[in-house]
Amino acid sequence: MPKFDLHVHLDGSLRPGTILELTKRGPRGPHLPNLEAIERAVTPPRHCQLEEYLQPFQVTLALLQTDEALERAAYELCEDAAREQVVYIEIRFAPLLHLKAGLSPQKAVESVLAGMRRAEQAYPVKTGLIICGMKQHPPEKVERTARLAADYLGQGVVGFDLAGPEEPFPPSLHRRAIELARAAGLHLTLHAGEGCCPEQIKEAVALGAERIGHGFYLYQDQETERRVAAAGIALEVCPTSNLQISGQMETYADHPLKRYLDRGIRVTVNTDNRLMSKTSSTREFSEVIEAFSLTPAEVKRLLLNSAAAAFAPEALRRMLSSQVNEAFSEIPASQGR
Repeated sequence: MPKFDLHVHLDGSLRPGTILELTKRGPRGPHLPNLEAIERAVTPPRHCQLEEYLQPFQVTLALLQTDEALERAAYELCEDAAREQVVYIEIRFAPLLHLKAGLSPQKAVESVLAGMRRAEQAYPVKTGLIICGMKQHPPEKVERTARLAADYLGQGVVGFDLAGPEEPFPPSLHRRAIELARAAGLHLTLHAGEGCCPEQIKEAVALGAERIGHGFYLYQDQETERRVAAAGIALEVCPTSNLQISGQMETYADHPLKRYLDRGIRVTVNTDNRLMSKTSSTREFSEVIEAFSLTPAEVKRLLLNSAAAAFAPEALRRMLSSQVNEAFSEIPASQGR
């Protein structure tokens, strides 16, 4: 079936083989002599706090400091997605984390866009780039990131995000950056309610977020839950990483995804970090379908949610919805209920 990935981090989705090659090419980065060592370095604990989950990113960030590495990583991520029938992907990354070897922020963005464009030419996949400011950075640095994103609006950049640790960094710390992004016409998605803090989801909604990154803890604030449903705000659910981080799940069946779907919330299913979570779009769908015995109609709704929530032009969203409808057109009506 056609699939979507609206929430996937570039630095969390490298191929292990690419990590191995990049570590052998130069002195920058950790010493990782083989795939076994890489596996240990990039695998978070089975159940961990968000901050622990983020530690392995030091490995990948150290390697993604050249235009060649960034372009390659973006291309390979799109290629991996396209090979499992992902028809639309929005990659996100934080350009200011990739400047240690002398790249300019502009060159970092352009390198990622180059890899994405090359993949679009090779595979039947459409792409968009979301620029992330980091919550733990000073406000002026995040404002700089928002301006950078605005400079590339219409050239492949489609949105702005705040990522990184949640406590003690609520999205309201970066209100000015968010205002700059929205004034420029960028779409807005904000990480909130991933490892804690339902109150940060409420803040994100008040700040104008069109989508919420994760939103796992939304069920703990039923007023905001109703508001999210009524406003059509999409949740970028990432089941496997939520299982690793939340502390509220022992199995996929413990995820509130089905609760949100039943309450009319625009739930989407995404990978987050293919490397750290050892996952793919196919696996994410397989796990939630099995965990909740989803019907074809419910699976179709998840996919149509992604098509509608994509930060893409209306014509492309319609085309993506048509692909989903066509894929499900031959399923007997009795299976769709």
